[in-house]
Amino acid sequence: MTEMRADLSTISQKVDELAAKQDELAAKQDELAAKQDELAAKQDALAARQEQLEAQVAALTREVRNGLDDQNRKLDAFNNRLLGFEVTIRRLDDRLHDEILARTR
Repeated sequence: MTEMRADLSTISQKVDELAAKQDELAAKQDELAAKQDELAAKQDALAARQEQLEAQVAALTREVRNGLDDQNRKLDAFNNRLLGFEVTIRRLDDRLHDEILARTR
């Protein structure tokens, strides 16, 4: 009977130790779950920032493209005016050349 009580006491002690270890594991599991929640929140924040940055990059790209289009239009208009001026200068040069030839003959 004494042996059975000793065995029962040993078993009871081991059950208490296992229960304590189980409590420790549950606490660690809760800590890990909290860390996982923190990481998920950080990941959501990063995803939101990335979406924000993508929107800003798209807006900036659109703005640059519009600016380049505007500059290209201005350059085309300038080139057209310059071409017209060049044609006029060429005609004047041809006339002067013809005039000089006519006077030197």
